[in-house]
Amino acid sequence: PGAGSREPGAGSREPGAGAGSREPEPGAGAGSREPGALRTTTSTVPTSEWDTIRPLRRVLVVVRTPATLRRLQDVVQGLLGDHRVEVRFTVDKGSEFSGGLPDRLTGAGALLMPWQEACRARFDLALAASDKSALHLIDAPVVLMPHGAGYHRRSTTDPDDVSGLRRSAFIADDSVLPHTVVVAHEHQVATLATVDPRLAKHAMVTADPCLDRVVASESLRLPHRRSFAAGNRRMVLLCSTWGPNSLFGTDLRLAERLVTTLPADEFRVAMTLHPNIWRRHGRMQVLAWLRPAIAAGLALLPQDEDWRPGLLAADVVVSDHGSLTCYAAAAGRPVLLATNGGPEVVPGSPLAGLLAALPTLHPGTLTGPLPTPVADEVTAAVFRERGTSATALNQLFYRIMNLPDPPTRAVPEPVPPAEIEIAEPTHYRTTVRHTLFAADHVHLSIERTTARWPEPSAPLSAEETTPDLAILESATSVWTNTPFPDTETATDYARGMLHRFPGTRLTTAATQDQTIATLRDGTVITAHTTTTLSATTAALHWWSTAPRRPHHITLEAGASSGVIRL
Repeated sequence: PGAGSREPGAGSREPGAGAGSREPEPGAGAGSREPGALRTTTSTVPTSEWDTIRPLRRVLVVVRTPATLRRLQDVVQGLLGDHRVEVRFTVDKGSEFSGGLPDRLTGAGALLMPWQEACRARFDLALAASDKSALHLIDAPVVLMPHGAGYHRRSTTDPDDVSGLRRSAFIADDSVLPHTVVVAHEHQVATLATVDPRLAKHAMVTADPCLDRVVASESLRLPHRRSFAAGNRRMVLLCSTWGPNSLFGTDLRLAERLVTTLPADEFRVAMTLHPNIWRRHGRMQVLAWLRPAIAAGLALLPQDEDWRPGLLAADVVVSDHGSLTCYAAAAGRPVLLATNGGPEVVPGSPLAGLLAALPTLHPGTLTGPLPTPVADEVTAAVFRERGTSATALNQLFYRIMNLPDPPTRAVPEPVPPAEIEIAEPTHYRTTVRHTLFAADHVHLSIERTTARWPEPSAPLSAEETTPDLAILESATSVWTNTPFPDTETATDYARGMLHRFPGTRLTTAATQDQTIATLRDGTVITAHTTTTLSATTAALHWWSTAPRRPHHITLEAGASSGVIRL
């Protein structure tokens, strides 16, 4: 094969003089994959009569799975903003999980190029984040990076191999394929060298771009918590990688158990699932599995939503052996293990060391004092440095493209808050913690859960549209979320609910500024409240059974605390 050939084995991919620098410097000539090599051509961009802006260089982003897309989106933002560079995306559809990616990319406004066409074209730079992509077919200097936190898991196809280190992605016909392999720690360079010693000369160690975006977004923690309606609740984030040894694979109902047993006004339980779970099992099936938990208040991050808003909002993380465990620990969050991944974790890897240092989730762990985050030296074995990835990668990209750096400094892009819908539970069980009477006032402390099972000491309240009729039949109080224009219509409706639900003792309905409660004995109460209607209903039900009935209630109920005046 001659110059410019895409055939594996072309000599242009072989390292030559000067290889070994981890900070590539200008060196070899056109077409070379040698670290630091510059093309001498002025442009690979074909001109078109339809152009408004004519770029000088063309970059190809090779996407294989949703996880690789997320990583590549982290590193390509600086290039997208440079009018001198045209960025095109292509989908290598060889993966079980690549379905839907073309539509997702075009929906985001990306310039999409069919894979076959991309393999026939020439580019000044190609970016990839999967060792399973057919990189030998791409005519461009390739920068390859992991799509997670390094090389620490066994391959799903060969348990003796390490995921991310498929030899054919790095070596073809005894030539090194990638121009540069970007890693987050020196130990990953040593791991690369086990595939082929020459790869160490093509490695570049820099900060992890995903972690850098998390760190850059910590000042936005409050907006992120607002997007989850966390308030002053303790937010628990459940993170699951994919596969049978994952959190989701080993305990499908963990989210439901936590969201129904933890005090609803004191905890917000959120969950993020690896994209491969959604792709393999389908959105319809996954949502059906989690429907009871969602109805009970689980904040489930949608299929294509970034998981990082959940981490930024979280107070504690429950996870497994996935990369999110590494990022959560490095971000200083307390992490509890639901499962440790078993045989999937490479012994002696930094992840194995991190997992060994993390406590295990046990009943009662989340309601007590949170565990101390792991020491910095533990996460330092996974990530060497922070905050430098945007600058270092942009310098690498522009050096390869033989373009001067753009005038604006590259910085990590803050993570925007998630767009997430959280269903308010339609039933609660209420336990009175304590009461303190003083004249015409009572301080009432309650704990509410969304548990379904009968608890004689915990009265059940329900919203009138609760789909489970057994809950409505067992409820001792019922409220309606339907707003009413005046107290008369609200009172009539509340009385009507007493007839519809003969087992209930009290019903409530609300106008814009008042809550009307009707009792089975005919009593009608007008209340002014600063808390939610469901919490007001629970408090008024207690009031209706109390030996004394004061006109002022100070309600202590976590995020639903407030004052009720009768």
